[in-house]
Amino acid sequence: MAPLMYLSVFDNSPRDLLLCGVPLPQGQVEAGSGFVLQDEDRDPLLLWWAERAYWADGSVKWIFIHARLKGDEQRLSLHADRADCPGLALTADGVDVDGARLQCTDMGWRFSVGRESVEIQFGTMRASGVQASTAPFALSLLEASPIAPLVRWRQESGAGVYTDNTMRLDAARGQIYWQQRLSFAHEGVCQLEELGAAAQFSGGGEGWHFAAGAQEHLQVLRPGRFSLDGASEQEGHPLALVTRGACSLVLEKAWQRAPFSLAAAGARVDIGFYPQEADALPVHSGTSFRHAVRLGLQGVNASLVGWSLDAEMACASGAFGPLMAQNERTRRLFPGYEQAMRAGLDGARLSRLDKERGQETGPAAALQDEAGQDEEYFGLQHYGDWPMALGAYKGERRMYADNEYDTPYAFFLQFVRSGQVAYLEVAYHAAVHMADIDCQCTDGDMHYHGYYERAEDHGAHRSLGGDLGHYWTDGLALNYLLCGDWWSWQAAQAQGRYLLGVFAGAGDEAIRRHFLGCERTVGWPLTALCGVAEVAADGAIMGKMAQMVGFLARFSADPDREVEEITDIGGEPLQWWRIGLEDGSKPFMLGVVLEGLERYHRLTQDPAAAEAAVNISRFLVEVMWVEGIEAFIYEWNAFNRSHREDVYPHYINMMVAPGLAFAYELTGEERFRQVATRAFHAALWTLFAPGGGKEIGMVGRTSALMVGRLHEWKQRQDSRRDEGLSASNGVAFSFSGSAQGLEEVLARRRGEPTYREGALYSAGDSFAVYGFKEPAASEKGEIAFSFVPEWDCPPHPGPVAQRAYVHLSDRPFTRSCVSVISFYTGLHVRFYDADRHYIEVLEADIQAWRKGVPVQVRLVWEALGEAVLWIDGQERDRRTLGRRISGAFKRLHLGHRPGNWRADGWIDDVVLSLG
Repeated sequence: MAPLMYLSVFDNSPRDLLLCGVPLPQGQVEAGSGFVLQDEDRDPLLLWWAERAYWADGSVKWIFIHARLKGDEQRLSLHADRADCPGLALTADGVDVDGARLQCTDMGWRFSVGRESVEIQFGTMRASGVQASTAPFALSLLEASPIAPLVRWRQESGAGVYTDNTMRLDAARGQIYWQQRLSFAHEGVCQLEELGAAAQFSGGGEGWHFAAGAQEHLQVLRPGRFSLDGASEQEGHPLALVTRGACSLVLEKAWQRAPFSLAAAGARVDIGFYPQEADALPVHSGTSFRHAVRLGLQGVNASLVGWSLDAEMACASGAFGPLMAQNERTRRLFPGYEQAMRAGLDGARLSRLDKERGQETGPAAALQDEAGQDEEYFGLQHYGDWPMALGAYKGERRMYADNEYDTPYAFFLQFVRSGQVAYLEVAYHAAVHMADIDCQCTDGDMHYHGYYERAEDHGAHRSLGGDLGHYWTDGLALNYLLCGDWWSWQAAQAQGRYLLGVFAGAGDEAIRRHFLGCERTVGWPLTALCGVAEVAADGAIMGKMAQMVGFLARFSADPDREVEEITDIGGEPLQWWRIGLEDGSKPFMLGVVLEGLERYHRLTQDPAAAEAAVNISRFLVEVMWVEGIEAFIYEWNAFNRSHREDVYPHYINMMVAPGLAFAYELTGEERFRQVATRAFHAALWTLFAPGGGKEIGMVGRTSALMVGRLHEWKQRQDSRRDEGLSASNGVAFSFSGSAQGLEEVLARRRGEPTYREGALYSAGDSFAVYGFKEPAASEKGEIAFSFVPEWDCPPHPGPVAQRAYVHLSDRPFTRSCVSVISFYTGLHVRFYDADRHYIEVLEADIQAWRKGVPVQVRLVWEALGEAVLWIDGQERDRRTLGRRISGAFKRLHLGHRPGNWRADGWIDDVVLSLG
């Protein structure tokens, strides 16, 4: 059975652990099925899986897998199987697996393997004006895997500061991966002064070794600076790793999420997640901070193995919409897109940000080279977010975009279609920031970038809450599905519940009151709800989306009627700000609405979504599109002068084009396809320097889906062309004999051939062009001949050396054609259809051909089958003919064509079998 997915793994060692999500096509695997993961030798690996999401027909859409690697794998294949998934159960206070044990208490937890153990004590938390929660801890098993179980030890949310912990046991390597997430559910703003924990290891042994070179203490109070053992700060980016014999402790992304400290003495390591020596940190209610620690009892704890999905198979699954893999074909057909997106994503992090308004920034730093990136990308509150230029959103200080337009989603999509692991890491940490810092743990609301004095810097200044034009769940959902981050999924679900509350109520008024602001205040919530519904079916969410879409269909059918006849909400006069499809309407905001409508339609096939999408698209192409400029008016009859005069931001075409493509697929109206295509290509040149995470999110969240559509349209066009080619209308023809013998069965039309013992000499005027008495069939055939060159083939590449041997065609000479030619140092057999488009080419190297040495050439073909070339009895090439030659052969050229070429040698022993 063909594999469901291929996976590539990188830099793996024996007993490494692979954790990853795998998408599956609709209808391919039933719920409750089994799986097997094989290496390149088809040997099965130890595997556990969990079903994460389902298609509408109940088949499995996503699974998450754990696999134990042998250490030499490069490519793995996942297959459906009858295997049972191994399981594991909790004990009263933890879990036992493969000789390892985890025990949890209200004060921390203990991990042991044999006689070795490490005990974590939760330690100190000091924040002004807020107390740690006294809620009890609850134990759960998130992933019941005997390979690497994931245990959750958490306090329920409540007043104060509460703790959530996940521990992944890796018993085979004597390691555990601990993440602690601290959530602030207080009123107002507090000052975080200290946060720490202690790791108490068993047994004695040699003293601790710091990778950074310290004896007892490593401290980083700000990214890019560190101190050892209380000495003065110095520049650098130290690894937060300490080892003692076989024991190890690593604080992940430590300097990136500074401040932190590590102190080791005896059997104990003190972890300063936020050391008291750092300046107090202002923390707004709803914020969460997480820290990740890898602990080992049997050697240095290795990081997780790198991996990627097979891009072609992942995109073909349909789990990401009409996404197309990055491949040689997209690089040829859409070079501007592939180059622009790579330039934007790879150049997303700069070596130096502006330190004064208007100052030039430094060049881009490699995504993996975090030490080479500006220090303002880092810090506990900022890591994973995207700083903006000074003065952005009318603020005077550095502000952060809060993953505007869902930057992690854009990076995730490009990871899936390209396999670039660096994109996965950026996406993961951006989604973590979104889940922890941007999404409020208190109510599921999401902060946005803010303006003026509320321009976002996470600490001293935060927006008062969310804005309905700024809600995203796709990056959060993919962080769960691909990387297994449960807290991201928790944030996405909480955001969904929050939006249900915001839009509570029946009828149009519940939606209209928010649509009064601008189009995207319904568009983004609709899209965000889709992001949740695509993972977990929820009746309340589906019902609310149907209500939203029903309103959008009714409104877009006649906006004038809506504005003139609906003048109040709940008895109070209403007041529009921007009116969709009226004055103040913006195409990119309508593009947001179109994205939500398409996503909802993909889930439900609701005709109301199709109606609204077509109505909106018609307005866009008839009113907003500017011919020649190849962009949309930024705002229809704008109120602000700066938005009225020659404002055509081409890059936001990328947010509109996919919606028009959706409308074309619904209606077949050519105008939608033309504008979508032109808008896409016109935007490409503006994408090379997008300016940061916000712009990457804007152009990256749907543009890759547009590539898939454009390619699909071309394939449909090619299919229609192929289907239009009928079977050959010629008759069978057969000949076998000398070249001179053709004079007896065919009528010569051109050429003055010279013969020697029946062989034709092809040079100068000596060639032959014959006409068939009746057009000959092209469906299948055989051509064979002997050839004695009057030349030596030079080494590659050699001169052009165009030569022609046998050429069959209609008129003109490249219609319904099979042509045997050579140029440079290769023999080519070219097939053309009745519309003069080449079908395929057989090729073979002829550098061994020498003057006076005869060669035998033979080829056969069959319409919609294979074509095969032999030289001297050896098969040299085999290709599939994807469409018919069609038509019929009316002429035979011997030693002649295509560009009035000759063979410069002797042709004989001709075989022609046609039809």
